[in-house]
Amino acid sequence: MLIPLPEVLTLPSFRAAGVRVLAGDPSSVTVRWVHSSEVFEMGGLLAGGEVLLTTGLGLHGRTPEHLMAYVDQLADAGLAALALELGRTFFDVPAPIVQAASRRGLVVLGLTQVVPFERMVEDFHELVVRRRAHAGGGAAWGDLAQVVVDGRGLRALLDEVSRAAGCEVELRDRDDQLVERSSITSVVEDARVSEPVRGPTGVVATLHLLGGPTRQRRRVAGQAAVAVALELGRAGSLGQRPSPGQSLVSDLCAAAPMSGTEVTDRLADLGWPAPDGRGWQPLALAVGPGTALTDVVPALEGALRTVSAPVLAGIAGSRVVAVVRAWSRPGQAREALAAAHADLRLRLDRDGAHAATLLVAGPAVLDAADLGTALGTARELLELARRTGRREGAVLARDLAAPHLLAAAGSSTWSALAEEQVGALIAHDSRHRSELLRTLDTYLTLGTSKAAAATALGIRRQSLYDRLERIERLLGVEIDDADQQLGLRLGVLAWRLRTGIDPGVGFGG
Repeated sequence: MLIPLPEVLTLPSFRAAGVRVLAGDPSSVTVRWVHSSEVFEMGGLLAGGEVLLTTGLGLHGRTPEHLMAYVDQLADAGLAALALELGRTFFDVPAPIVQAASRRGLVVLGLTQVVPFERMVEDFHELVVRRRAHAGGGAAWGDLAQVVVDGRGLRALLDEVSRAAGCEVELRDRDDQLVERSSITSVVEDARVSEPVRGPTGVVATLHLLGGPTRQRRRVAGQAAVAVALELGRAGSLGQRPSPGQSLVSDLCAAAPMSGTEVTDRLADLGWPAPDGRGWQPLALAVGPGTALTDVVPALEGALRTVSAPVLAGIAGSRVVAVVRAWSRPGQAREALAAAHADLRLRLDRDGAHAATLLVAGPAVLDAADLGTALGTARELLELARRTGRREGAVLARDLAAPHLLAAAGSSTWSALAEEQVGALIAHDSRHRSELLRTLDTYLTLGTSKAAAATALGIRRQSLYDRLERIERLLGVEIDDADQQLGLRLGVLAWRLRTGIDPGVGFGG
């Protein structure tokens, strides 16, 4: 159950904390849980929708770049609000935090009075329990249930919810990816009412009524969440009744046992010609959370048809996947995918602002029986690309060879490799708030060009020479030795995979 942030701020413990709003708009935010932590690398530990309570202990001594990176990590994780207790670590919320939060639309709260965080968590828990106890039924249920019984699909159901609530409606998955929205024109307000949609394994999506919270809308939201859960169970996916193409994608991504003949027969039913020896190219796509996946599938199909035909595309979790005929050479694949990516951006363009799109091609396969595994690999490569900082463009599997190799080795290998190769730099940066790891990463990324690295770091070339000498002394390496450079590159990459932090902002202690 999601609670509007203004309602959370009226709880006794929050009122006693003397909350000051320093960034963002609380009226547009809903809260799933309240949590406290002093961990700097907190972004990777969040599920989204939390109010994070902190004294700022883990932020003490950080540079402005580190503080802004901290906020970016929290915003990327879907944090609802950051609440910083003032008077212990900081007397005022640091300006870089407020600036970064304003840029990302994240609510920042200053707690001017000391209140035990445990009380604030308990108050929120009691509020959730009260809200659930008072949730009731209403007259709209019969109309919603009839849409499900008639099999009219998810969009028709959301339209019925929109009529009952008097506002537009969205359905988003657990990653806050927009899955479907109501199509009828209605009210859209800054405030909203949100309700989790639960399946057999827990929360599978969240229903958002885009209107201010009223008793009627809260009642409709509770009923609609049940109706949507029934519709998803009937349809078998986050979407309308699956098409034959979507059904094949779902079966492939679920690793359903299918022979190569069965896969090619089902592709033939979709209009694919007989296999011609070229094999199949699996693709995976990530888009911004504000773009409906049901809109992305036809856009990707259209973009890929400009460079290859036929195309199979569908939704797999919070991503879109596709299959096309494989290209004979990597150069052809790179050119074709770059062209398809450019076309896709134009198709998804809204109001002149391009949606961020990352298209990743997994290794091509010759046996149709291997397509399910290949699509799984493409999705893994997509997440690796995002974890290593890519958010836009078209990427081939060969471009991700190093992170893919490290991912197969496991997190214990990441830690060991990072410690062996760059552990001394991390320890030095932690103690002295220096930028040696950032310097090393920049120098290697720019092809060991000292002039380019000095410019990128904003320092004089002599200062760069001094830093490189310190790096060599600390690590016991010759930084221009090709074999040792390879080890250093892998060490930095392993550290990034383990922490999720961009070395470009420095280690930050």
